[in-house]
Amino acid sequence: MGHSLCRRGQTGLPLVALLTSCALAPAAYGAGPAPITFGTPVRLPTFQSCGGYEPGIAIDGFGNIFVTAHKQNHCDAVALDPSAPAGVRAASWLWISSDGVNFSDLPGLTPVALDQLDIGDEGDIALDDALHVYFVDTKVKEDSVTRWTAAGPGKANVQFEHTLPILPSFQAVDDRPWVTAHGDNIVMFADNEGDKVTYPLGTAGQGCGPGRYTIYMSTDAGTTFNPQGCTLPDSGWCRPAADHTAGSQHLYMFCDNDAGTNGVTGANPGDPGFTVGTLWSYVSADNGYTWKRYEVDRYNSDLPSGSNTNGDITWPSLTVAAGGDLYALWADPVTGHNPSLVTPTNSDDRYKQATRLKLYHSIDHGQTWTMQDVTPPNSGIIRYSWMGIADDGKTIGVGYFTHPTTTGTWHVFAGASPRFGYPVTYALVDPVEVAPAGDFAFGDFFEVAFDRAGRLNVVYTRCVDLVAGDSTTDCLNSEVYFARTTASLVGHGD
Repeated sequence: MGHSLCRRGQTGLPLVALLTSCALAPAAYGAGPAPITFGTPVRLPTFQSCGGYEPGIAIDGFGNIFVTAHKQNHCDAVALDPSAPAGVRAASWLWISSDGVNFSDLPGLTPVALDQLDIGDEGDIALDDALHVYFVDTKVKEDSVTRWTAAGPGKANVQFEHTLPILPSFQAVDDRPWVTAHGDNIVMFADNEGDKVTYPLGTAGQGCGPGRYTIYMSTDAGTTFNPQGCTLPDSGWCRPAADHTAGSQHLYMFCDNDAGTNGVTGANPGDPGFTVGTLWSYVSADNGYTWKRYEVDRYNSDLPSGSNTNGDITWPSLTVAAGGDLYALWADPVTGHNPSLVTPTNSDDRYKQATRLKLYHSIDHGQTWTMQDVTPPNSGIIRYSWMGIADDGKTIGVGYFTHPTTTGTWHVFAGASPRFGYPVTYALVDPVEVAPAGDFAFGDFFEVAFDRAGRLNVVYTRCVDLVAGDSTTDCLNSEVYFARTTASLVGHGD
């Protein structure tokens, strides 16, 4: 990566205008705008070698920070949780903080918080425009939905309202749920079947068809959902977003397409004929009743099939800015070729050489998109990335995990641009490595979000020893960390 860091113990579709604006190096290491600095990272309160990964974040208008995370695999069913009324937690981790330092569990359904004892595997958070907080959590076969209302800053001002222990969908598998919401009652739940074949019931609606992700809509603030849903055609890994403009009925999904494979028969991404993927924009202008699909760009999937490709094609992120503009981020692998990889039992010389960070912008409700390359210099190999938009509707935040090579250590960076088309100034979020040397870091994503003060907030994981002090157990556990910039980044670099 070109830095001394601490050791812890064809694109080119006609509809895409390519910008060559190059991101500036982190100000700490070169010239550029005033440096971006992050405060001391805060470890979120997991307990006794039961950490977490794949953290998500949402921040409301009162400054309340909501964070969820997948519990570590070895305590996924039940984890010790001293801040929970029952002392244990079966649901995915879920915390609130009003100061970015002290985090605690949200209030539960009952004095013993029975909702926290409902087993969950992966969660997501969303906010609507009526101060509701929504949390979805998957049980692999079913999903739960829980709602609170915030009336002010701090846990004491957040009131539990409703839980739906089982979201009644007809899907056989429920994997990596997403949720988004707007207005005072519209909630969109997006659920991953894992393939494009085995759930045909969601293909009947207008704009629906075979795909991985199915959309389930609620018009009563998550109390009930349409159980059949609408499957988005050719969808692979996706991320939803809602337009919070007053009166808007626009909902969106931004997806890859698994390079055209269906997850059941024949080829895998990276196999001959499946080396180029498509990025899709799915748009509903009537709160999820009907959908339209638009092609955004192509991406590289010319990598060895199997776990290597699965680990290198990661989640897109999508945000609707104030005023309705859409922004999305995609980490596009760059393929290298090395004849030395060829052996008597392996004829494949491909490997992931680098990554391009591609930022997309749409001003016509997701129909057409412009792309800006925001890859930092000497970025190494980027695997996870995320983006957010500040309240001004222009300032863009971008975060990424990177390691210099597949044998290098991992670090997390984040930064900002004053507006689309301007360079992104990046900085090191955490001087401590987040994973040791190797091609593995826990989870499939992490997230960034702006608060009302214009600071960029980052939630991420850091590998730790499963047995404290025993380096042989390094990265058998991971903890969730929170960090944010020490000052507002709105207009940074203007």
